[in-house]
Amino acid sequence: MTLNKPVRYTVETVVDALKELLKEDMPQEFRNWAIDGITFVDRNPEADVQDFPNNIFHYLRDEPLPEKVRDLVEGILLQGIDQASGAAACNLGSLYYTGSIGEQSYKKAQEYYEIAADYGNEQAIENLGYCHYYGRNGEVNYQKAFECFSKGAFINRGISLYKIGDMYKNGYYVKKDEAEAFKIYNRCIDMIPNEDKEIVAEYNADVYVRFADCFLNGIGTEQDVLAALYWAQRAEHEFRIRERNYDPFARQGIEWAVELVDKCRDLLDAQHLTLDLSC
Repeated sequence: MTLNKPVRYTVETVVDALKELLKEDMPQEFRNWAIDGITFVDRNPEADVQDFPNNIFHYLRDEPLPEKVRDLVEGILLQGIDQASGAAACNLGSLYYTGSIGEQSYKKAQEYYEIAADYGNEQAIENLGYCHYYGRNGEVNYQKAFECFSKGAFINRGISLYKIGDMYKNGYYVKKDEAEAFKIYNRCIDMIPNEDKEIVAEYNADVYVRFADCFLNGIGTEQDVLAALYWAQRAEHEFRIRERNYDPFARQGIEWAVELVDKCRDLLDAQHLTLDLSC
């Protein structure tokens, strides 16, 4: 696939561009990104052009990328796509998905995810599952979502696996089976201690809050309010870490976790009062 921007970036030209960015007035986090990019080359003589935008996600905040940072990142990623890089296509799709590129567009995000998936990028296949599951491009398609998440679950990607659990819990495309959903969430819990910490941080709170919901409401397992409280509190803690790290989707998770914590406390207090009255 040939894209509009010509292939022109080398490690040297990117370093020069980063040095020019440091002369601009921009938020400190993006200055840090430029400095890290320059020093990265010093530490890694074999650096590749595509290495530069890969860590931009660590520096994203509530505001979109500054224009000159955006142009540089977009140009490098488009060059990567021209060179059949699935990671570049997936990353550009994610920037459109979150609006960090300066324009929020699920349509463009899905287009780039599809390019990346064609190149075999596992993250993009998972991201496509989200697009189909939530109808980000205007149409919910649970069958396609299930197919995407199944590919991720097959290679033990935790996010794909818990989304398969969601589909069994809700009866989306597959027959509703709460016991199977709980078993899948339990498998995710078992996976977490053996996963890379950075990967786990992307989804552990989502698993914890679902586990809490199951214990609180007896979904696929017996009700256990104390267990629900434990997992809901863990979920809230991890979601708040993600919010502190500017995860745009953490707030919704925090609200769900806090709601579960409050319900657990109310139930436990009511049980305690019942015990007191019976004495």
